[in-house]
Amino acid sequence: MKGTEVFDPRSHYFVQRRRRFGFLEDWRRRRRAIARGDDVRLERSPARRAAFGFLAGGDSKVPMRVIDARILEVAPGETTSTHRHAYDAVCFVLGGQGQTEIAGERYAWSRYDTVHTPALSWHRHRNTGAEPARLLAITDAPLVSAFGLARLEDIGDEPPAPDEPLRLPVARSGTAYERELAAAAASWQERQQARRHTAFADVTLRASPKGSRSALLVDRTLGYRTTGISLAMFEIRPGGAQSKHRHPGEALLYIVDGEGYSVIDDVKHEWRTGDAAIVHQYVWHQHFNASAERPATVIRMHMWESVIEMMQAAMDPVPLYEDEPGLEERMREVVGALED
Repeated sequence: MKGTEVFDPRSHYFVQRRRRFGFLEDWRRRRRAIARGDDVRLERSPARRAAFGFLAGGDSKVPMRVIDARILEVAPGETTSTHRHAYDAVCFVLGGQGQTEIAGERYAWSRYDTVHTPALSWHRHRNTGAEPARLLAITDAPLVSAFGLARLEDIGDEPPAPDEPLRLPVARSGTAYERELAAAAASWQERQQARRHTAFADVTLRASPKGSRSALLVDRTLGYRTTGISLAMFEIRPGGAQSKHRHPGEALLYIVDGEGYSVIDDVKHEWRTGDAAIVHQYVWHQHFNASAERPATVIRMHMWESVIEMMQAAMDPVPLYEDEPGLEERMREVVGALED
């Protein structure tokens, strides 16, 4: 008779249920919507020859599930050790000047430039200026670690060697396996030849329907081939706001300059230069400039082109990006007209 069954709590259903709901309850308790720049503990590493600390993720006060944010500071004339890792990293230059050597290629940078160091490519950073060079590094280390693929190697003073070529057999047939080998080789070559550096001097902020001026810094459309990490800069005018919108997490918004606040799921979170607002979930959020005199400059970082696209495919037809009512309908009309 229905309702009288006796269930074994060791069955897979109950094991999975406890794990799934337990994880979500724990995550809701621990997650934070703001990371404070003042909380970053920069510690000089003799091995790395640089000062290093987490803003979000790692051993910071702000746990992350997909991306993290770290600060790296290199003293004048110093060169970091050569290392590589299983995760992608994009560095935004907060201040100073120098160069990054990736797999034997050198890229000079200065304030507000961006540099992509691909997963498993040997690289190091050098400060060529007279002031400390400070980099904000965004990585997908939490995601890679969740897959059990974490890997970090350091070879000290050895120069960054070129990436090792893929070891492939000579194709003798056109089976599914050979086609998979060919696709992997093509993808590897595409990443090898992809863009690595954006000079801020070449960036133009343009008016956005969302009420800010913005520009992409790292994105597939610019020739980058990251694991999906994308960076954009937006500037909110004095006393202005970016329009309300929602999308899945994880998005991190680093405050390059300015003061203001973000309203995330109807909760106000104030921020200033060096802080970061974090959108962990699918909730309405909006960012405001509290200054009546100065613009607020923000870097937005997420993994839309990989992680969130997977969510879109899995959740279809549920919309996973929405602008505020009124703007959403207007933008659909504008986009439709542009595509006609």
